[in-house]
Amino acid sequence: MSKSDSLYADYLIVGAGSAGCVLAYRLSADPSRKVILLEAGIRDWHPLIKIPAAFSKLYRSGVDYAHHSVAQPELFGRSLFIPRGRTLGGSGAINAMIYIRGHRDDYDGWAAMGNPGWGYEELLPLFRKSERSASTNTHLHGLDGLWNIETPLTIHPLSRIFLEAAQQTGYPIVDDLNDNVAHGVGIHPVNIQNGARHSPAHAFLRPAMHRANLSILTGARALHALWESGKVTGVDVNLGRRTRSIYATESVILCGGAIESPLFLMRSGIGDPEIIRGMQIPVRRALSGVGRNLQDHPVVPIAYRTHKGSSFDGEDTLANLIRWWWKREGPLCSNLCETGGFTRSQDDLRAPDLQYHFAPIFFVDHGFVRPKGNGISLAPILVQPQSRGIVSPAPNDHFVPWIDPAVYSNSSDLEKMVVGFHKARAIMEAPAFDGWRLEPYLPSVFLQSDPEVVEYLRRNTELLYHPVGTCRMGPDEDSVVDTELRVHGVDGLRVVDASIMPNITRGNTQAPTVLIAEKAAELMLR
Repeated sequence: MSKSDSLYADYLIVGAGSAGCVLAYRLSADPSRKVILLEAGIRDWHPLIKIPAAFSKLYRSGVDYAHHSVAQPELFGRSLFIPRGRTLGGSGAINAMIYIRGHRDDYDGWAAMGNPGWGYEELLPLFRKSERSASTNTHLHGLDGLWNIETPLTIHPLSRIFLEAAQQTGYPIVDDLNDNVAHGVGIHPVNIQNGARHSPAHAFLRPAMHRANLSILTGARALHALWESGKVTGVDVNLGRRTRSIYATESVILCGGAIESPLFLMRSGIGDPEIIRGMQIPVRRALSGVGRNLQDHPVVPIAYRTHKGSSFDGEDTLANLIRWWWKREGPLCSNLCETGGFTRSQDDLRAPDLQYHFAPIFFVDHGFVRPKGNGISLAPILVQPQSRGIVSPAPNDHFVPWIDPAVYSNSSDLEKMVVGFHKARAIMEAPAFDGWRLEPYLPSVFLQSDPEVVEYLRRNTELLYHPVGTCRMGPDEDSVVDTELRVHGVDGLRVVDASIMPNITRGNTQAPTVLIAEKAAELMLR
């Protein structure tokens, strides 16, 4: 292929997920810089993307990679479902829209691991920069950013009852779940605007689409990096039946996420030499950390039946769809998981290691199972797991991920989840739910002993769709990128997405991913 048939840009962004959308907006703000954004998926035209309550209906659709893990030994050999967005906005187009930044100890912990500039106080202005909030706390929140974040004024009555039940169980009700809460419950802030999802594609990419210096290519699968004199200079891209080379004079920026970014690096000869040689690819840069350090949040459902017509179950009617379509109101404006909170498995912990998501609806098997009748669900989540997994290419197809999250491979994770289960069930058994709570659905009987709880956890634990860590930031030999997110020992290549997190944050990971992109844009433009 001749270079005359190639495309050129200053910045080439690979992946139009949450991070890629932010970078495309920030880097193309300078009209003298040409930016090309590649997305393997399609445009975000799927009609259900905008409907907050429909997020789980996007799973296993044309906008979801719908990955699965390998069999998990600690979970009786079960394979876990891992949805990942395959459209503009990435997983931010198919998630539950919960805006949780994490605890300040997360970021101070990153800095303490040898990553100066990534502490909480240094990053807080970048959180504010993205956010358009109605909060009066301007120290914590931004008022004029692009990304609409709101705390709903109207929530389901059962969500209010959850807050009351948690309060009866010893949890304070907090006004702001992003104010470094260690123990408390509240209403989830969400990226929703006027009753519709406000994804990173809508918030950041839409305002930049008219710019002459920004090109967005969908259906563009990045194959591998192009090299010249030891430097990454571009990417070979599959565009339908055609392959084209796209070159970047400043930087190629990987924004594929914790699953796709390490696969691209390995296809480009960067990673564990043993794995790369097994792929029949020349080793360009030996970095053993590529694909390792995989982390996600284990979660387990607790569900009860409730009275007919009392929950969101059965609200996905044609009448409500028409109501949402014409007026942007009604139950479909809800993200379903309206309330939640944080707590600690041990009282002496400074920061939380457990989180709750409450939903006034049956949420079973990722929403694929629809039990008859009405129900309520509460999910305890381990937000500081010690288990570490790995992502690598499947042996027969280097574009298919082999994902082993190694859930509960560290036994302390299971011990903490037992505590989380008991704490969550205590909330569901609180007096506030009397008159609403009927018989248990999951588990179907009241478990009496810890061994019974452990078996239930092994049979029902899933992941919360928050994979991170596989291109870890740090100064040591097992890390992949430095503090400016440049791949160690490789000129012209950066990774900017959730894969660079050294440790997973305490909470939902979309807000930290947007932060990472804001930080990267600041570093590059500086």
